[in-house]
Amino acid sequence: MTEKKRVCMICGKPSEVSICDPCKARIQGEAMDKKQKTEREVRIGPEAEKEKKKKR
Repeated sequence: MTEKKRVCMICGKPSEVSICDPCKARIQGEAMDKKQKTEREVRIGPEAEKEKKKKR
């Protein structure tokens, strides 16, 4: 019987796990970056509204 070749689901390189460590780190980094951008937007939104009210 032929043995199934195990590869990373993201990059396709041989790997014993479904997602290799470099791909896992890259995905986690992208998620963290998106989270930080969202948090910055949320903080900026209310602060911008306060400044608009002060200018009136």
